[in-house]
Amino acid sequence: MRMIASLPDAHVALTLLKFCAGFVSVVHLMRAVGAVFDFAGIDQATQSCLATITGIETDASAWALASLPVRLGGLGLHSCADTAAIAHIAATFDGEACLSSLVTPYVLPHAMLLNEDDTFLASLEDPRLAPFDSVLEKIQDVLQARDNYGGRGQKVWSTTVHGERRKALLDSMTEELGRSGQLQGPALALKQVQIRARIQSCSGQHASAWLYGNAEADPRLWLSPAELAVAIRLRLGLPIAPMPSICRLCGTGSADVDGVHARSCFSGGRRTRMHNALRDVIADFARRGLLAPAVERPVFSNTERKRPDISYVRDGTTVVLDVAVTFPLQPSNPQYAKRAAEKPGGAATAYATAVKEGKYRGIIDNEPNPREWLAVPLVVDTFGAWCPGALTELRQIARKSALREDRTASAACQDFFHQLSFQVAQGVARIVIASGGARPDEAVHPVAGGSVTASRVFLPGRTCSLAGQPRSQ
Repeated sequence: MRMIASLPDAHVALTLLKFCAGFVSVVHLMRAVGAVFDFAGIDQATQSCLATITGIETDASAWALASLPVRLGGLGLHSCADTAAIAHIAATFDGEACLSSLVTPYVLPHAMLLNEDDTFLASLEDPRLAPFDSVLEKIQDVLQARDNYGGRGQKVWSTTVHGERRKALLDSMTEELGRSGQLQGPALALKQVQIRARIQSCSGQHASAWLYGNAEADPRLWLSPAELAVAIRLRLGLPIAPMPSICRLCGTGSADVDGVHARSCFSGGRRTRMHNALRDVIADFARRGLLAPAVERPVFSNTERKRPDISYVRDGTTVVLDVAVTFPLQPSNPQYAKRAAEKPGGAATAYATAVKEGKYRGIIDNEPNPREWLAVPLVVDTFGAWCPGALTELRQIARKSALREDRTASAACQDFFHQLSFQVAQGVARIVIASGGARPDEAVHPVAGGSVTASRVFLPGRTCSLAGQPRSQ
């Protein structure tokens, strides 16, 4: 882990930490020895490595969130200590299935496991499993030969544990906020909803595709150390600056420590740049799928004032796409936070329904053949969660490009959504940095004596702009 943490590229280092160290490096050991071995030291080393890479010291709540799977809003840095018992129990049952296929007839004496196998017994009685009654019931089903889960025990049980841990974490975070006494009444209730909205939005489909880069993708699709530090802080709900300051974009608002104002501020043109970057990625994939997209051109016969971001003809239907980015935690519209807290992409769906759908409905109804038109709002929130209609249309564009490029639809979708997710994450991070919300001392990648400022990254013998990778001076 020390070698990974010493890499000058923080985003690459984080990806290697996820896929080459920590949890993944000791899975087989956990399956062999279970809770008998204390894996807490590996978890501490992983947490320390994360701090070295990003310059972020995580508290208990933030680390508990980071250890959740990416699909649940975490960083996917799974806890070895919390998983060891399940891994060993599942491995024991998998061994039974293997022996049954090699030796017939073979029946594993479960009583021996419960009474004589100290390692198995220690895993079964691990106090970390005690709160999860549903998992213990499923393990009892296997012991009583009611279900062997077909060798998928570790995956099934871990999924259940992660889901319950996430629920418990959300409850503890909202309760701790209430006990702190910093907020009262409606302000407290809104903040509690915003916590749930943030984690739900990070759990959306393809919302976290930016987090661990694609080695085969464009080298420019990696965040700079400063951008990565801001993006991780926003994801984990950590402050991005030690104290508020005046927003450098609008010159009037307060750049708060949570980055709320920065993500709501329309000054400076950076939100437009993020919108245009998303539009261009979508148009590029549509072009690769031979859809011949028109970018911001008049397509309606009854007006030239409305120019959709992208338009093309597919199977005889003129499709008009309107790209938009919304911030689910904006104080001026708490309904977005409530919708986002209910399900991933809730804020994007609410914005698409309230703003975008009505924008084109009247225009299309006045067209000679309104049934030959389809308006699709492509709305994404600042955490990367898309509205359902956008996901459907974007997948169709990816499939069209896959047919023309002789690759699988799955690979095309992965590449497409990775680029889109990256543009959102980078765009939001740059807005926060430009607003003055992220201070130089809060965005530090302490590697080889290097440091990160809000505008440039300084490493010994190297300089790296926020937009690119390290380059020789």
